[in-house]
Amino acid sequence: MINFTIEHGNPVCVAELKDRFGIYLDSDSLFELAEGAASRRQRFIEAVKRRGTLLFSLTNAAELAGPQGKSADAVRAFLDSLGPCWVPLELNPWKVVEREQAGLTGRAPVSETFMEAYVQRRTYDLSAQGGRVLDLSAENFFRLGAVLDWAQESRNEIQRDALTMDDTLRSKVQHLRAEYDKDLTCLDRALPSIPYDERRPATFVLLHLLRTLVLEAKGFRYMPHDALDFCHAVLASAYGSLAALDKHWKRRVENLPRPSRLAKVYYRPQANELVDTLEALVTTS
Repeated sequence: MINFTIEHGNPVCVAELKDRFGIYLDSDSLFELAEGAASRRQRFIEAVKRRGTLLFSLTNAAELAGPQGKSADAVRAFLDSLGPCWVPLELNPWKVVEREQAGLTGRAPVSETFMEAYVQRRTYDLSAQGGRVLDLSAENFFRLGAVLDWAQESRNEIQRDALTMDDTLRSKVQHLRAEYDKDLTCLDRALPSIPYDERRPATFVLLHLLRTLVLEAKGFRYMPHDALDFCHAVLASAYGSLAALDKHWKRRVENLPRPSRLAKVYYRPQANELVDTLEALVTTS
């Protein structure tokens, strides 16, 4: 959740999960909730506001910024209805792993760069050149739908970065698979299996999902934006309580070693179940 706090007499934005339930939704599930049954959507919004936090990355916004017309309007209204109940999710899981190693688990998945850029852009939009007094109420200032405009402008750049990430991940996995085919023990040296540690959840998921991709490499058909899906799967499952992913990534996360305290994973056709579970979580806790 995002809030303003005062440090040295100045307002400062703080984004954190704290004791709230993190929820990650891929684009398919965001469209499903935004355009589906109004009663289900309202139940989701009320549950999130009660004790939830949407985990939202800039690439989520770029994917959502493409459609026009009613779909775009529905998504924008849905995101705005969540108010400040979201956090800017770091996209690069390797950065999050570094923060975990440094003992910064509490704020490890939060993208400070995204947060700073959002505040600067939102401040300008609400008070161009200081011409108006800013309304710093969290419910108004942190409207998530505003990110879609920014993402639309940066969409081509984000897509280029995504293609570069695809190439990097594909090369890494293919190299490890080639080594594995020559020596079955090399995987345990390069990516040693580790037990789950609640202080370093992204470290656990990143390593084991990479192992999974290497083992599946011969039957895996690479698709555009697979690297983005990989990054989202790592951080959503590590720091979320609930996550909606593509069904292939859902399967991979569910097959990670147990015991662990990773997110319960769904995909688009299971939107009703996700909302039911979220309501139960925020009610019973």
